[in-house]
Amino acid sequence: MGVLSAWWKILRSVGNARRTSHQADQLFRFYLIRAPDELGVCRYLQQPRTYGEILAEFDLTDSIYTREVLDRLAAERRNVIVSSDGHYHLNPKVPLPKLDELMASTPKHIQPYVMLAEGLKDSIADRLRGERVGVTELFERGEVSLSDRFNTLLGTGIYSAVRAAVFAALPRSDLQWLRGKQLLEVGCGSGLETAEIWLLFHGDIHITAIDRVPRMVELASANFEPTLDRLDPDHPPVTRHNRPHFEQGNILALGYPDGTFDAVFSQFMLHWTSDPARAIRESVRVVRPGGLVLGAQSTKPIVNPYLDLVIRSQRDSHGFFWGEEYRRWYRDAGVTVRPVTPAGIIGARKPGAEGNSHD
Repeated sequence: MGVLSAWWKILRSVGNARRTSHQADQLFRFYLIRAPDELGVCRYLQQPRTYGEILAEFDLTDSIYTREVLDRLAAERRNVIVSSDGHYHLNPKVPLPKLDELMASTPKHIQPYVMLAEGLKDSIADRLRGERVGVTELFERGEVSLSDRFNTLLGTGIYSAVRAAVFAALPRSDLQWLRGKQLLEVGCGSGLETAEIWLLFHGDIHITAIDRVPRMVELASANFEPTLDRLDPDHPPVTRHNRPHFEQGNILALGYPDGTFDAVFSQFMLHWTSDPARAIRESVRVVRPGGLVLGAQSTKPIVNPYLDLVIRSQRDSHGFFWGEEYRRWYRDAGVTVRPVTPAGIIGARKPGAEGNSHD
């Protein structure tokens, strides 16, 4: 067990991490271009236009976000928009990307990101117009809800590989210590995560799984046993004592007393919150002294900048942050973390009266 084992589990699943990241970049770049293009912005920029003219023509809101979208598309190496002398205009030398061409060169394990980006595309246009939609509303609106799209994405090998790597990075003694303990899983999503953690401990762990999106909680609870059967038909029996408890909950205001849990686990969800620092404080608060804080979180500068802008289109999503901030927020909450691998894997003990006891 250890960092090398964590690296191996990730690389075995996603292969060349740099190439994978570049391919994901291109998919989210496509949707960041597509949102203003569908509004007519790209056509309008066949002639040089000032920022103010663009805002007025399409009734867009003057905001940091609007500026960032335009400037990101103007700053990239193959920039579809050129910015010069206070004007923006379409770059005739760089064609607008086409989804079918991107998909033809994209491996299957990256393609589910298209469904997520497609579901978020309209919120980019909403944000540009100042009509900001919240995460919960976004996940549950539409004939095909974003919850269902996200459910498919969470089923890809990438999330499972990182999850396995989080536990692989722990000392064997910590894994043994976790057996029979109370674990809070924050952002349970579709229930696959819950099932994989449960199987890792052969059912000998008590999981409280929360998500702030009601539809996700419903999916997770309904999917739990079927997912166990699919992953391991010979899994230990599920009883009323070891079946996870699924409930709606917000990491910014957890409804549990201090020190309720022996461990807390979260993966790739802090950027979806409006206040990551507060979320970290809350997650640490509900862990007892000597308990474990586990998870993974990608941070800047490694993170995909296009994905950041797509996620920030939601009213209450902070977006990605710098690795230095990530470590400082945990340190301010009383826990020292040392993230490893580009996935930002952490596993640390909360200090206190019980210290590093493994009893």
